[in-house]
Amino acid sequence: MHIGELRGIKVAITGGTGCLGSPLLRKLQSMGCFIRLLVPQQEAAPKSISGVQIVPGDINNEIAVARLLEGMQLVFHLAAKVHDFSGRHYSEFERVNIDGTRLLMTNAGIAGVRRVVFYSTVGVYGKDGNFNGDERSPCSPQNPYAASKYSAEKIVLSHPGVGGVEGVVLRFPVVYGQLDRGNMAKMIDAIRRHRFAVLGSGLNIRSMINATNAAEAAVLAGFGQNCAGKIYCVTDGVDYTLNELVEIICKCLATSWRPQRLPVWIAKVIGMAGDVLGMALGRPIPFGLATVRKLSTDLTFSCERIKNELGYTPVQSLEDGIMEEVKGIVYR
Repeated sequence: MHIGELRGIKVAITGGTGCLGSPLLRKLQSMGCFIRLLVPQQEAAPKSISGVQIVPGDINNEIAVARLLEGMQLVFHLAAKVHDFSGRHYSEFERVNIDGTRLLMTNAGIAGVRRVVFYSTVGVYGKDGNFNGDERSPCSPQNPYAASKYSAEKIVLSHPGVGGVEGVVLRFPVVYGQLDRGNMAKMIDAIRRHRFAVLGSGLNIRSMINATNAAEAAVLAGFGQNCAGKIYCVTDGVDYTLNELVEIICKCLATSWRPQRLPVWIAKVIGMAGDVLGMALGRPIPFGLATVRKLSTDLTFSCERIKNELGYTPVQSLEDGIMEEVKGIVYR
């Protein structure tokens, strides 16, 4: 498949209505692709998607998945269970993320799909701080979500012999942008409510990915040459200090308020207390030692491989992406 010959290419998307899926859908529409979108029946079909064919059903519905893939050439697989990392519902992670992916790949082979691009996570490395990784770094997922995504990666990459389906895996760090409901949304909301503190110097750096930039990378992985069977870490191409994130969020919120600074050692004491309380209550507490690590240590990933091999170039800035998200949080 060549980037310049895409009009009319038949593309299927799972999980195309959320933060990562929406910009991908818009990008593919702008390229003139024929798009078929799997939408769970409990979700309202997205508006303003003329020319997009909706297939009602979820990723574990064999009839719906078969209908989705019939006659398709390329699939972007985003559908996943992503919340509740406590492990109380591991069977759901397995059912949706592992069994759903296996069903998709099996039906892709039957339907003659050429390639499946799978959205995964840097969580497969099992690190939440003091780490710099790339595609060669060893994986050791530490929660049910990351473990299920790692298993799903193996399914996607092991299918070339079944119907000739090519698999490409994209590993993303923290995602931000319109429709985000994850960690960045929580941070923005905490700053908006004046309930956030900068731990230590605020000079620790983190890799992130703008949902619009993720769509750019996904299209390259979908239509590029010589990338079948490969894994790519994808970020904004630059890393951000906590101070930079806070300043941009405050600017986008149009607030003069700035968070107080909290020594890391005090944060660790509070975090340990939170973990003890969480164990007593049988559920995670929002501020524990894991949160302290995330807010006070470096966690970065190189995206040089996808830059060098596929020509990936981020197209949206941190400020533009945060502004999109701020508008969604403030006014929704």
